[in-house]
Amino acid sequence: MSKRLVFVCVKKDIIQPINFSLKELDKLIIVKYFDTTKQLGMTLADKQNCNVLILDSVMADESTLGFARELKKDLPALKILLIASSGTTKQELVAIIQEKTASGVLVRPFTGEQVSDYMYKLCGLQKPSETPWYMQTGMK
Repeated sequence: MSKRLVFVCVKKDIIQPINFSLKELDKLIIVKYFDTTKQLGMTLADKQNCNVLILDSVMADESTLGFARELKKDLPALKILLIASSGTTKQELVAIIQEKTASGVLVRPFTGEQVSDYMYKLCGLQKPSETPWYMQTGMK
């Protein structure tokens, strides 16, 4: 089975938690990180075959929802996991879900397990029944 390509374009403060959350998928996915939507757009324009995009709803103090809508229009097979940052209204989130622009939405704060659960689902992968040691919090 070929590895799934995952692009991540989020604020710097959540890169580490997302990277940590994707650790258990290392053998199944290839992850590429982008600092700006401009970089991401240029890479996607080069016909990079991305399966899943993790996108922050606000980058550089600007909403990325319009960008997400354009991407979905140009690349209908692309699955977008939207990270809802402060500054994104409930109405905007409801609209983006109803339009089926985003395949999933996580509202800050979120857990690593939520990210990995979405990634298994969006990449069409079977989740292992055992939780890796580094994802266990000990809280029930």
